[in-house]
Amino acid sequence: MAEQPHLVPLPYAVRETGLQLRRLLDALPLGLALLDHKGDLLTCNDAFALSVGCECPAGSPLPHEMTVAADRPSLTDGVKRALYGAHLPIELRLRKLARSDEPLVLTIAAAPPGLAATLLVAVRDVREQLRLERQVAQATKMQAIGQLAGGVAHDFNNILTANLGLVEQLIERHQLGDDDFDDLEQVRLNNARGAELVRQLLAFARQQTLRPQLIDVGAVIEALATLLRRLLGTAVTLELDLRTESWPVRVDPGQLEQVIVNLAVNARDAMPAGGTLRITTRAILAADVPALGYSVMPASDFLEIAVSDSGTGIPKELGAKIFEPFFTTKEAGKGTGLGLSTVYGIVKQTGGFVFNDTAALGGTVFSLYFPRADGILETPPAESRSADASPVTRRVADVLLVEDDRSVRLVLNRALLKAGFKVAEAVDALAALPIIEDPERVIDVLVTDVMMPGMDGTELVRRARLCRPDLPVVLMSGYAEPPQRERASDPGTAFLAKPFAAAALLAAVDQALASTLA
Repeated sequence: MAEQPHLVPLPYAVRETGLQLRRLLDALPLGLALLDHKGDLLTCNDAFALSVGCECPAGSPLPHEMTVAADRPSLTDGVKRALYGAHLPIELRLRKLARSDEPLVLTIAAAPPGLAATLLVAVRDVREQLRLERQVAQATKMQAIGQLAGGVAHDFNNILTANLGLVEQLIERHQLGDDDFDDLEQVRLNNARGAELVRQLLAFARQQTLRPQLIDVGAVIEALATLLRRLLGTAVTLELDLRTESWPVRVDPGQLEQVIVNLAVNARDAMPAGGTLRITTRAILAADVPALGYSVMPASDFLEIAVSDSGTGIPKELGAKIFEPFFTTKEAGKGTGLGLSTVYGIVKQTGGFVFNDTAALGGTVFSLYFPRADGILETPPAESRSADASPVTRRVADVLLVEDDRSVRLVLNRALLKAGFKVAEAVDALAALPIIEDPERVIDVLVTDVMMPGMDGTELVRRARLCRPDLPVVLMSGYAEPPQRERASDPGTAFLAKPFAAAALLAAVDQALASTLA
């Protein structure tokens, strides 16, 4: 009989060190495995087996049951490349077989010297990382869509302004009852519908003109309750829980009302058989923000408005798309897909945040967060003139009209001339500057577009005020970004958002001229 090899027992200290190392590996939250020179498993800790979701018997390759079938060749190829001299470490992103929506990230590296192993395989939990990546990607996509929407809206508003002006001029040539009068009136109404769609796009793009005030949100919602109940109908119950300890916020009250109405209408459509719509407000302290679970929100004081319903809810896979313009789950012809995108744009432009989740009532809850503001509550300004007040007496004045769009310039020129103004035209700001800087030219008011090639309208106004400091200005724009809104609020400056009717233009010019007489 062949002589058996003599087995020398390991010293106690070595065996004890090995046991301690094993206990340490099992205690680590990071999944680790050791592979030999053939790529077979030598050992792995408990976290590794738990992470990959299957048994990992020693002496066999990494189990195929770790991943979906489509990713198994990548796993086998990754281990082979690591064994045959590929640059290490190698990172593999795979999909787990047990849960294909849960990522499995393996890092294959060389085993440390002194171990009877060739490769070390670590598995990392990257769910939070991927969640943040999705949030950043979604935010980037929404920003890109917003920029596109703003650009399209600006150009479309120029078209609407020209069309509206031409239609108004044609209507003035016809009497009520004429063959063409009704058709022209319908064209005017269609222009108004187009203007409303553009306004919603601008709200999403965060490029509309806001008039923020320091308001009590609870009071605004309470005043809106009657309208909401009328919109919801008798089948839907409206519940309000407006906390008195909630602090004021600085928002445009009209835009806030639009946000609440849009969410209420969406909730009503999600409850065809009736249900409950609940609107609550509460103060959120900075210390409580992390507990909300929204990593994009800074640790500041917020006012929360929660609008929840007991309707059908929103499928999880559609949650990231519902704020995109023209995306709708309604049937064709029953929605523009701009309601929630308008909500998103208004809230974000105000400096707030909006999220959606499953409501306790079984439907959907939209949580709006507006930054806390301190100061004295404001009330909407009273109308400067009553409805039956006498009209402004228009004086003859010289107007410099600066507009790069030929069709818009033509319509505005006609409206001003018909009202009795003397009009000089410039195709852009660079063409207007020599006229403004000519001391011999009489200019009583400057009417200029904001977005023009070469030099924009706000820069033109700044240059004009250097030589004509008291020159009244009317700014026109298809959309208004923050610097333009600041300029529009300067003394002696009126602002017109396109599209507008001729009456609005004349009123703005009258207002600008009146500021020089005040």
